[in-house]
Amino acid sequence: MSAIRDDLAKAIKNTNLVEIYSKGTNEQFSVGYVIQQDEKFVLVQAVNVDGELDGLVVFRKASLARVISDTDYLKSMATIIALAKQRGYYDVWNTERLMNKLLKKQNKTKHSLLKTLLKQAFHHDQVIQLSGRIKKHGDSYAGFIHSEHKKYIEFNYVDMFDLAKRPQIAIRYAEIDEASFHSFETFNTTAVIESFIPSIMCVF
Repeated sequence: MSAIRDDLAKAIKNTNLVEIYSKGTNEQFSVGYVIQQDEKFVLVQAVNVDGELDGLVVFRKASLARVISDTDYLKSMATIIALAKQRGYYDVWNTERLMNKLLKKQNKTKHSLLKTLLKQAFHHDQVIQLSGRIKKHGDSYAGFIHSEHKKYIEFNYVDMFDLAKRPQIAIRYAEIDEASFHSFETFNTTAVIESFIPSIMCVF
């Protein structure tokens, strides 16, 4: 854990693009810029394969296997990101603006990075994606936070294969290893909700 914490601190200081590997995933990894860390969590500005900013992600540090910088893949990604900036599609969702607002709130509160992100999504009725040890290890859910509680949230998620459902589950904060929003996936889910199941908005 201390090695990962040091690698994250180095990435923050040098604004390095990094590969982030979760435990149990040797080949799959996330790419992004490490923005800030607290005792248990790290905030990352994610980048997709097309060099576009793809949301803000909070990872639980205990769930991470390694953080790597200065690879050939990252050098390739840096070139792709430069092209995205040149062509004007690097930040189509104004993610950097949202990140600055989130950091201002974080600096004024004693909440963890995870709770700050969750509260942002809850107060603005934004779709958020959660994954971790929820029901089954690795399960991922995209939807809205229905209500906040001391140790858990009530979460309404979207089942793309059955739009008639209105599933709701209780998710403990301790079960969440990764939370992301303001991404292509969460905006896609928002579009589905608004087009096919608008009544779900009445729940909130």
